[in-house]
Amino acid sequence: MSNFYNKIKTICCKYKKVAMFVDMDGTIVEYIVHPFGSITTKSKGLFLNGEPIKSVINELEKISKIDNLDLYILSMARSNIIVHEKKEWLKNNASFINEDRYIILNREAGDYGDDNRNIIKAKKIQEKLENDYDYAIFLDDDHKVIHKAQELLKDKCEVFHISSALV
Repeated sequence: MSNFYNKIKTICCKYKKVAMFVDMDGTIVEYIVHPFGSITTKSKGLFLNGEPIKSVINELEKISKIDNLDLYILSMARSNIIVHEKKEWLKNNASFINEDRYIILNREAGDYGDDNRNIIKAKKIQEKLENDYDYAIFLDDDHKVIHKAQELLKDKCEVFHISSALV
C-alpha cells in the first residue's frame, strides 16, 4: 500500500468514526484554467468530460474500504448545470463513492459567495463533525481553503494537499 493510504489508515486506527472529504477540481479531476468570466450559469460540458486523475482515484478506492471511514466529495460549483455535471462525472469515474455522500456547494443556489468561498468547506466539515464523526480528513488543492480548514477545525481534522496523495 502507498504512503498516503498508510497515513489515512493510521489516522483511522486512532478514532472510532472518521469522515474523509475530497475536493474534485484539481484533486480527482484535471483542473482546466478557463478564461476569466467564461464559466457562467449557462456553461455546459465543461466538467462532464474532465480527465480523471486516476492515481488519486485508485488510491481513494482503496481508502474507501477502510471500515470506520466514510468518504465524501466536497466540491463547489457555479451553477445547477455544473452541479449536475459533477454528479454525472462522479458516477462515471468514482462509482465507489455513494451519491448520498456528494456535497456539491452551488453558488447559483446561494450556498457560497466571494465572502465565504475559502471557509465554506471547513464549515461543512465542521457540521459533519458535530453530528456524526470523531475526526475528519480533508484533501484539497487550494492552499487558502486548506489553511482556513486548519484554522477552524484545529485538532479535529487532518488536512492534506493533493501532492500528498501523488507521492
